[in-house]
Amino acid sequence: MKDRKKRSWQSLLRQKPGNSAKDGFTLIELLVVIAIIAILASLLLPLLSRAKAKAQRIACINNERQLGLTLQMYAADNQERYPANGYTQPTSGYKLWVVGDGHWDPPSFTNLDLLINPNYALFANYLKSAEVYKCPSDHSSVMLGDTPYPKVRSYALNCYIDWETPQANNNNPNYVAFTKASDFGSVPPSQILGYLDVAPGFICHSGFVVVEDTSLYYHMPSAQHERGGDINYADGHVEYHRWLEPQTIQEALTTQWINNHFFFRANNRDLKWLQDHASVPKSAL
Repeated sequence: MKDRKKRSWQSLLRQKPGNSAKDGFTLIELLVVIAIIAILASLLLPLLSRAKAKAQRIACINNERQLGLTLQMYAADNQERYPANGYTQPTSGYKLWVVGDGHWDPPSFTNLDLLINPNYALFANYLKSAEVYKCPSDHSSVMLGDTPYPKVRSYALNCYIDWETPQANNNNPNYVAFTKASDFGSVPPSQILGYLDVAPGFICHSGFVVVEDTSLYYHMPSAQHERGGDINYADGHVEYHRWLEPQTIQEALTTQWINNHFFFRANNRDLKWLQDHASVPKSAL
């Protein structure tokens, strides 16, 4: 019996690799599998990246639709008057649609109360979720001390829609200021900017500043969505707009904190487009 068991074990030890169904993968087979997985990953990752970008763009469009709808609801509840726009310090006691301040006041960029607290924001009783104010593609932050904090807002309202504070502003007095919904009587609201997704490095004021009849590019629109941005119009609809100038796109993509807003861009097609859609000359009416 012992000899039989011994011969059985010796037979197994002499058995060549590959002759048994219990053998594992060879090194070559493993390398082939790894190579196939790598190829599949290289094909799938761009698809997943594009799918993620598309989902973020859809979320951004929905955010702007909610903001546009809220603007119309607010006007309907207040005798057609639009909410105050502009910028102010949180301590001023002045309410805007939401409160935004300049780059000299970094804490205002991280303060959720300025969006959803009715002591500051005129929209607070309409929109309860702070997420509506942030584009999911905006990953910019602001430094408070030595710590970076994410900004809480990505959108700003066209400066020609009821800019109230400060009274000294960049609006051209020869262009129409839309204080009430009825001010669109002879101007198609479907052609006038409402809310814009702002370039992360430029977001600050509650109002998006467009300076008419100059080459001054004060605020940059976002180019986070395939070198373009989502635009809400005064009638409530939202469209995607792709920017044309390489310099516009390069500056709009940066998340770097911009302290100097005085960019002069002669013959810039993107600036001209913004000027054409921010307001219209009074003389044209």
